[in-house]
Amino acid sequence: MSLLNITNDGLPNILVALHGTVLRAAKPILETELLEAVAPPALIEDEGQMARNTLNRWVELGLFMREEGLISVKDRLPSRHSSMLEVLPFTRRMACRQALAEENNQDLWASQGARAADLTRSLAWMLAQDIYRASFDQFEKQESQQILDPERLLMRNSTRRSGLQFWAPFLGFSRHPFAAIDPTVAVRDALTEVLAPGDSMPAPQFVERLSAVLPVLDGGRWQREVLEYVDPLALPLRQPGQVSTALSRALLNLWEGGELLLQSKADLGSSITLTGAGGARSDLTFQWITRPVRGDKE
Repeated sequence: MSLLNITNDGLPNILVALHGTVLRAAKPILETELLEAVAPPALIEDEGQMARNTLNRWVELGLFMREEGLISVKDRLPSRHSSMLEVLPFTRRMACRQALAEENNQDLWASQGARAADLTRSLAWMLAQDIYRASFDQFEKQESQQILDPERLLMRNSTRRSGLQFWAPFLGFSRHPFAAIDPTVAVRDALTEVLAPGDSMPAPQFVERLSAVLPVLDGGRWQREVLEYVDPLALPLRQPGQVSTALSRALLNLWEGGELLLQSKADLGSSITLTGAGGARSDLTFQWITRPVRGDKE
């Protein structure tokens, strides 16, 4: 089984419906009742098979718990009456956390019983690309130029790329309409686990903490493991302190939106340098990052 095989393992929109239904329930819900609510067999052409596949996969990944025919979740919002504007980001963040978790990626290169590994390794490779020169519809060609070991190829076929085009935007690592690589939403979702509102930290430390929460980004465990198999002549390594084009885009978007402040402090030695279409931007070198309390911008 493979998360990128959406026919067998489900779709993000079904996951959102399943998770939202369980979150709104006052107590664990009967599995049959949950499936009936999300995909009534009388109304769904596949008689609810896709909903069952989605639920089974995410029970395996630990987002849902199944016990004696009842479905529940470990993590909940403060109120089960939360609006969809609150439920959707919560579901997205919880799904992202489980997909990238250690227990679901014990063999990152597994071809059978991969759990979430096929998605994780594909995201890690995608987010290491030059976003100004990478294209979803060219991923198979690009990876064949970068990864010389045929046992380490990621997409392998258009089916997996299609799966990535469903899951990457849902988890916040790309955006429509052209599926541009952009982890802004995923980084925003993870901010609470990295830097509290009103707090500040050295910029390199921020990137390091972020890589622990989203290990498919710069310096993260899964990206490091994938890059071991990438030809540095085909995808040049970044210089120390240089941020990938993908993470640079996210940080600039959050700065522009007032959700982060990127600051230059000459008295601090360590820094990060953002990367643009032409390479490292010395004019975008920062030593300090602050998270405003209410999105206040300097």
